Amino acid sequence: MNDSDIPLSPLYFIILKMIHDCPNCTPMLIAHRCGRDKGQVTRLVKELESQSMVERFPNPEDKRSFFLRLTEQGKTCFGTLERYDIDALEAMTHGLTDEQLQHFLDIANIMSENLSLYQKSTH
Repeated sequence: MNDSDIPLSPLYFIILKMIHDCPNCTPMLIAHRCGRDKGQVTRLVKELESQSMVERFPNPEDKRSFFLRLTEQGKTCFGTLERYDIDALEAMTHGLTDEQLQHFLDIANIMSENLSLYQKSTH
């Protein structure tokens, strides 16, 4: 992101991806899926709006809520970041067999679950 002069953190890329992948995406949906509080997501979305990456459009079924979509600039930025993400993934997995990758993913999932359980037990 820094090499391309894209002034966004990886969390912004995650938000752009969610908006890209979900036709009726809301800040609340993003907050739920990211495990972040709605206030933080709202601030991040406002920042993306100020950079003309994201725009709001009304929810026809609920006048109090809105959906998010990528602008043309947001789509271009997301496409660039997605290509970098794919390139990084290919570089990291180069030379690994499918079995090795699956073993790594299994271990990473167990570690992630352990971390979630730990965080719940400390709060």
